[in-house]
Amino acid sequence: MFAKVEKQRNGIELIKIDNQETTIVFSNYGARIVSWKFDDNSIVLGNIVEADEFYQENPFKFGATIGRYSGRIANATFELDGKTYTLDQNDESNNIHGGPNGLDSRFFEYEIVEQVGQIKIIFTTTITSEEDNFPGNIELKVTHTYNVEHKWTIEYEAVASEKTLFNPMNHVYFNLNRDNNIIDNHYINSDKLAMYPLGDDNLVSSLEPIDLKQYFGNNKIKFKDIFEADHPVLQRQMNRYKGLDHPFEIDEGQMTIENKHFLLKVETDMPNVVVFTFNDTSSWQSNFNIYKPHSGFTLETQCIPNDINLVGENAQSIIDANKPFYSKTSYKIFEKEI
Repeated sequence: MFAKVEKQRNGIELIKIDNQETTIVFSNYGARIVSWKFDDNSIVLGNIVEADEFYQENPFKFGATIGRYSGRIANATFELDGKTYTLDQNDESNNIHGGPNGLDSRFFEYEIVEQVGQIKIIFTTTITSEEDNFPGNIELKVTHTYNVEHKWTIEYEAVASEKTLFNPMNHVYFNLNRDNNIIDNHYINSDKLAMYPLGDDNLVSSLEPIDLKQYFGNNKIKFKDIFEADHPVLQRQMNRYKGLDHPFEIDEGQMTIENKHFLLKVETDMPNVVVFTFNDTSSWQSNFNIYKPHSGFTLETQCIPNDINLVGENAQSIIDANKPFYSKTSYKIFEKEI
């Protein structure tokens, strides 16, 4: 294994790791993943060649580190310890993904650490209250590790100067099809697949999830079957959102996604996974936008969005001042024998 750095225009730097069968590429812009290939098969959406133009224009946040708060906060406001905080509204009346000054649009400092059997890219930055109107500053380290077993691991380490909210994740879009055709043929699999329904405002409307495993009678479920289900609540959700954009609870933080060629194993210590199937691609008016609905899917390991307004002081996104935060998510790719 070895890593090399390519410098493009506009401050974009690409860190490329070669591991024989697989290659993976990260960037200092948004501490993001840019590419992951198994032989010649791209398994994430991105653009290496024109990264210096593609990512700063792209509204879909391909592969980016998201924070300080992933997902929406209703009406861009919340209360913590009796004090009300008002955030920027960057999703109609809501705040989404930390606001307009989120982690996805900043340049991180980084260092490369080559170890036996793996390479680490350690990205660092400081989030300030003046930038996003959340309480407190956060010293953040995001470490991407890639190893000889084709396993990509993300570790988040943070320390806040005040009690605040912190809910990071990575917004990578996967597609395991060799031709990158739509992902409706992929299967999700976990011993627990509990999906939280959304209201018309893209926010969780009920903390009573739909048990997909019970409804389908199986823990391995094709995306297409979810999209076309006749379950009354599920059908309304699919008609409204044209696919998934929903938080899930999975069994012990483990799930797999597969098609006939590849299997992706996910492990996380975060309480929820938001599965988004890229349902509407029309908002980006650009020649770079070659994507159609269901071109990819995300597996956003995080706390349930808007938890601070759903459960108040019991929100899992609350972190205390000067108490270290740590979270870890890994994605491991396997090629199937056909």
